[in-house]
Amino acid sequence: MRYRCIAFDIDGTLLDSAPADLAGLQAALKAELGLELPAEALLNTFGMPGREILSAIGVAEEDHARVMRVWKRGKRDRAAWMRVFPGIAETLAALRERGVLLGVVTSKRPESYAADFTPFGLDGYFDILVTCADTALHKPHPEPLYKFLERAGARAREALYIGDSVYDRDCARAAGVDFALATWGSAHPDMEGVTWRLGKPEDILDILET
Repeated sequence: MRYRCIAFDIDGTLLDSAPADLAGLQAALKAELGLELPAEALLNTFGMPGREILSAIGVAEEDHARVMRVWKRGKRDRAAWMRVFPGIAETLAALRERGVLLGVVTSKRPESYAADFTPFGLDGYFDILVTCADTALHKPHPEPLYKFLERAGARAREALYIGDSVYDRDCARAAGVDFALATWGSAHPDMEGVTWRLGKPEDILDILET
């Protein structure tokens, strides 16, 4: 089998959360700061921790806490907009049956993971969870994947990271881990520098046999 362990990003990879996340952020920026930013300016930053997103779009640090509170509340209010991408649950079950060690490597904090992802009932498929609380440095730095490899007891060449953003890709490349792009949730499906380009979740199973 080509890979012994596989790590997944959440947003844009396992969970279709962009509409709720984007609308919540746009509402928070408008309500708290009077800022109206287009979707393109915001989606390009998704993949980083929330406060780093705010810094990237020019929000002053002293405003981070209150904008984050309103953003999270806005996203929760739109929870009904979120869903698991089609084929994800079936693919995770098939990977577990083949003995692949599965994990999540996310920029979410533990409380956001619990609120946003746990309700969908997929936690049981994963052996390892790495959130932004587990490392001092975050994607695109390789430290989150280093932590995953450490917990998996695996070498970089035995692992695959699946994500949707340039931050996921750069994290994988810096860690020496192969990267598969989840085009079904990516804002940049033609992104260069990827090891694999996945058209649907089931394509992961084909990779294992190559």
